[in-house]
Amino acid sequence: MTPINPLLRLFMGLMNLIYPNHSTSNPANQSTNTSDSIVLVESPILSNYNSKDSIANAHEYSDSSLKTVSNSIESSNSDGNSSSNTSHKMDSKIHLTEQVSNPPKKKNYDIPLTDASAQAKSMRLITGHTTETLPRGTFELTIQHRFGEIGSGAENLYGIDNLNSMRIGFDFALGNRVTLGLGRSSMKATYNSYFKWRVIGNPESKFNLTYLADASLDGRPSSSWGVSPFFYSHRLAYTHQLIASMQLGEKLVIGVAPSIVHFNLVDLTNYSNDIPVIHGYLRRSVGKKMAFTAEGSFIPNGIISNPTKTQPTAGFGFEYYTPRHAFQISLTNSRSLNEPYFLVTDETKSSISNFCLGFNLVRRW
Repeated sequence: MTPINPLLRLFMGLMNLIYPNHSTSNPANQSTNTSDSIVLVESPILSNYNSKDSIANAHEYSDSSLKTVSNSIESSNSDGNSSSNTSHKMDSKIHLTEQVSNPPKKKNYDIPLTDASAQAKSMRLITGHTTETLPRGTFELTIQHRFGEIGSGAENLYGIDNLNSMRIGFDFALGNRVTLGLGRSSMKATYNSYFKWRVIGNPESKFNLTYLADASLDGRPSSSWGVSPFFYSHRLAYTHQLIASMQLGEKLVIGVAPSIVHFNLVDLTNYSNDIPVIHGYLRRSVGKKMAFTAEGSFIPNGIISNPTKTQPTAGFGFEYYTPRHAFQISLTNSRSLNEPYFLVTDETKSSISNFCLGFNLVRRW
């Protein structure tokens, strides 16, 4: 045995006296400290080596420990990077899956009429159409009345006793931009259907452009026409309108509708089958529940040689809304409730005594 071995044993004995708990420390603590320090443990094998061998072995042990720790750190870092990359890829896949399975929903314009913009309060104003179409998934029932002339006096309650015409209509939405409708009017026993397409804009837009195509059928008996031979197609009339509207501020809406009306049967000596008309309207909202309205139409001079009427159609009205109802009261010189007739053939006069009281009741579901 070399002379230095007794010195090592003496040194280790002194260390045990100074740190009596070092050799009996918690194994968990030892396992956590192996990477930070080298612990000397007395072993019989150690006494068989000289000091130079012990120091060399200690260096080899230290180098191998450092390499092991370094390798473990590198492996943990590589594991962390791979796991983070995998997690990032998984998050991306989940995000893409959510986008495919949950596509963005279309905006719902079915809101209470009291909250709608001035553009979107109703599809009709007094008699004519506006640029508005029904929101997706909704439908409306419309009841319209036109009474007698207010100049008939108090004995007829200023025309209320005399009913000129009545119309019941049903409108339903095909999406937010397309509305279809049909109805029946008492004047000339007229049936009508229409297609309405909002080309530009939406209920929240300041500018809207809508195309309207209406087909009307005169349901009177063929004997009342006084025409021979009489064909079923003679009953038909068509109206095409391109309606444009602009909302100025929050409360004022102005609209204009260049129109063309076609009758399959006319008196060729006096009238044309195709008659151009300019129609316009105005709405001024007062709060969320009320509005004042006006509309009018005329046949431009000089386009056709003999227009069917020379006086414009005019009307003034008041509207009141609830979340699902629109009540419209008006004074108008038009008696008919269908586009071909109130735009072209109604004999209108500008005197206020020839105006009649009317109302529209609209219910939306």
